[in-house]
Amino acid sequence: MGKPFYDLQEQKERADHILRLLVRYHLQDFDANGNYCGPDNITGLRERLWFAYSFLAEGSKEACLTGNNIIEACRYDFCHFSPKIAIQIVIKYDERLTDGARNKLYGYLEDTIEESASDEMDFVGVNDNFPCMSTFIALIGGKLLSRPHLMEIGAKRLKQLKGVLIRRGFVSEFNSPTYTGIQLEALAELANHVEDEELRRIALQCEERLWADQLTRLHLTTSQVAGPYSRAYTADSIGHTQHFAIYAVLGDLLPVNPLNTLFSTRDAEPGYVIHHNMAFLHVSVASMMNTIYHCPEELVHHALNKTYPYEVSGTAEFSSSSDEHSWESPKDPLLAEDMVEYPAGVGSNTTYMTENYALGTSTHEFHNGVQTDSFHLLLRRDPRKKTSFRNSRAIYTKYVINDKKPGQSNDYERMSITSPDNSLWDEGRKLAFQHKQTAMVLYKPKRFGRLQVTSLKLSILIPCQYSEPDGIWLGERRLEELTGESLEPCPVFVKDGAVYMAFHPLLLTNHGRRAAVKVERVNGFLMLSFYNYEGEARDFDPKTFVLTGNGFVVQVSSEQEAGGFEAFRVASSKARILDETHSSAHSRRTVLRRTTFELEGAKLSCEYSPISEGIRYIEVNGRIPANEKLAITGYDVSRLPFI
Repeated sequence: MGKPFYDLQEQKERADHILRLLVRYHLQDFDANGNYCGPDNITGLRERLWFAYSFLAEGSKEACLTGNNIIEACRYDFCHFSPKIAIQIVIKYDERLTDGARNKLYGYLEDTIEESASDEMDFVGVNDNFPCMSTFIALIGGKLLSRPHLMEIGAKRLKQLKGVLIRRGFVSEFNSPTYTGIQLEALAELANHVEDEELRRIALQCEERLWADQLTRLHLTTSQVAGPYSRAYTADSIGHTQHFAIYAVLGDLLPVNPLNTLFSTRDAEPGYVIHHNMAFLHVSVASMMNTIYHCPEELVHHALNKTYPYEVSGTAEFSSSSDEHSWESPKDPLLAEDMVEYPAGVGSNTTYMTENYALGTSTHEFHNGVQTDSFHLLLRRDPRKKTSFRNSRAIYTKYVINDKKPGQSNDYERMSITSPDNSLWDEGRKLAFQHKQTAMVLYKPKRFGRLQVTSLKLSILIPCQYSEPDGIWLGERRLEELTGESLEPCPVFVKDGAVYMAFHPLLLTNHGRRAAVKVERVNGFLMLSFYNYEGEARDFDPKTFVLTGNGFVVQVSSEQEAGGFEAFRVASSKARILDETHSSAHSRRTVLRRTTFELEGAKLSCEYSPISEGIRYIEVNGRIPANEKLAITGYDVSRLPFI
């Protein structure tokens, strides 16, 4: 007999409530012909089909009429999401479709479904949400359209995912605030609709492993999933309430959730960071809640009754990658040389939490790392106040070339790309690990950014949409207005309510700069930056550029643990740091970076090659970390599938 699942009937009730609210807020946004005429930018096929799917699911006469009109009005082209949505509409709401809408969907599927057969949709160590969706498309769509070869491919692909989870603790696209939910929904829908019992069992087992990833990292006192994140947009890094799968299962046990934030009104409250727009957020949450998830009761009970301090750690594998566009090769031969390949491999990631904060690190990056939060910190500012966005904060990092800024679009000139305001790309490569609440974060800039450089810095981003920290010190000097600079490297101390942080800069290669440390206000953020260069535009040779060192060690504590902020500052100031590069004839003059941080109770050491990214060792308190496939405080991981 399998494990009982949590709150199946209540999931349906929550989903129905959200669907009714979506209809109340957005049915009026579509005209009689099914065209969107609302205030937000809803142009993609995916979003329009999400609306049609959700309106048909809500089931009222007017909503079904509009849903059919949307389907008939859509312009159909391929995207990774849309065939799956079309299949869901057909298999779940066929009796609510007009002949015209039904013919449109079947025609679209006939034209596009073979795309799911491509081996590019396999589990290859990169974007796992795509193969999760394509597995559903191949298995369920293959059955729908009587294409047994697609069903065979879908079965093969699902077993690939099983193989990943036999080898590793987490999937490659692990713990993503946006994409893990998409993986969960695709697996849940597959389990709900596949007829083969073996495949259903595997889908449920894979879903359970993803639930273990999410619920063990759920930090209830901030109502967020703690980092590190394989792949995050700005709203993910800051913290949001689009945790639709977790809310579908937990309901009001998740203190800050879609119902009491996103769906409390048609428009967002001031300060809330929007990903795309409100219509997009509303329909994505509503459509992704329109399923039944299969989270074992024992995982929910474990997540709701954690004993602190608490830690989860595990392994993840990743494909080789580069910064080259997937759709074209660089036309500039010099740029092509700078688009170096990043190696495939296996890394480990860790989340350590107390009631007041959660610190996460990852030794390696997902894909090319532009969206990976290898360092991420969540904190609760005041333990006496209720859980809310205003009483919490997230802190994360980006390496920034030429003074790009969070909260706005930015031009990446050599790549001929302008990023949207929802994503500040990381222009560095990083390695991070931790011992409890102490983490070492090592950075270097990416080679493609080496030309026409005006600034190089590692920025610690402190979002301040609701509040600012109580105080910031550069060494012994308190910054009266929370902004300032230091000509020389110095530790930075931050008091944020009842949580304390000490950021100790490591090797800051000095290519010429006006200041080594700066704290500035930028677009609703405080940016705490450690500089490698600031000056006139200059070109760097590749080796010099990639051997540019940056990074920090952070210590996190609380009022209760440290006995007051002044005591914390005094104790942290006693840290001893060694950070240097070295080479020898025996290693053919290749360069290694050797870093050690030591303070009572914590000694962190690492030696690695900044150029090849090979790690010689990571050491904590004189020992090599266990790097178990999966370890969870207070939970027997052998109870999970494939362990």
